[in-house]
Amino acid sequence: MALSAEDQRLVASMREREFNIKKRQRAANAIHYESRRYRRTLVALTGLALACVAAGVFIGIASLHHDWVREWRPEILLALVGAVVGTLLGEALLSTAPGRRLLAREQFKLNRKYSGDLHAGRRWMQFFYRDEDISCYVPQILYVLDSERRFDSVPEALAFVKRHHHENTQAQAHALRQFNAIVARTNLMVVSSVNAQGQSSIRAMRFVRTDRPGVWYVTSAPNTPKVHEFDKGHVALMTAPADDGSTISSKRVRIRRAEKTFMDIAGLYRAQVPGYLDGMTDEDQELELVYELTLQSAKVDSWVGHDLVSFEEPDRSRAAVPDATLL
Repeated sequence: MALSAEDQRLVASMREREFNIKKRQRAANAIHYESRRYRRTLVALTGLALACVAAGVFIGIASLHHDWVREWRPEILLALVGAVVGTLLGEALLSTAPGRRLLAREQFKLNRKYSGDLHAGRRWMQFFYRDEDISCYVPQILYVLDSERRFDSVPEALAFVKRHHHENTQAQAHALRQFNAIVARTNLMVVSSVNAQGQSSIRAMRFVRTDRPGVWYVTSAPNTPKVHEFDKGHVALMTAPADDGSTISSKRVRIRRAEKTFMDIAGLYRAQVPGYLDGMTDEDQELELVYELTLQSAKVDSWVGHDLVSFEEPDRSRAAVPDATLL
């Protein structure tokens, strides 16, 4: 039995999404390659320039000593030493403020050069079906529909992919590695909550990670509006973009007051958020409330990928429902 007209249009949109996502991946790879090549070129030119200077100095001195004219080994040795020293000097110069500005200017040019493909792909990062973002399942859906031809409808294929998504340990391990890599590079996130009147609010907050994957801590002064909002038990969050644009987002987050005082987690803040405690008095630390965030699942987005990582055991009965919302 062939796909319905509605499913055919949906599959065509999925193929269009994959096409744009692949263009985005190629653009991101090209930016990474060209930026590295630009850096290596600058370092190589610095090494070559210093090698030429060293060789020139030797030739200049040799012209004053006629018995040195036929000594080519010292000239080669000086050139090699100059090249090595020049390479190290080039790396050091790129770490200075002018060097960073030079690299940033080149990065800006590359981002503008490939901005079309990057932004086209970003528009397709989310893919909604029945009010659910199924973007992380689209490649598998297309595979079982186009390659294996196992199903006659998108809902059936989606239900099958969901059932087996958590069983794919390799995919889950990759998603968790991406998640941990992003968390290690940022401690700032935007938290969304809802007040008693149903009005939403967002705020930037510093967080610290724990040794339990997907469990973070945030703190708050007492008697602030967000305390009542957090006590409802549910929030949504997104981390600040890392250097490569990677983010973590989730609306499947449980939040509760932790059975810890601020002093219990002060060491985490000292290690992960330098300077956070500098403006806090002992009294402030005693009054500070600690909240524990538990991510049930999260989306991991980057220029070259869109993964779903889960921190709970899959619910087989729920996964069998085609339109079950996982995020």
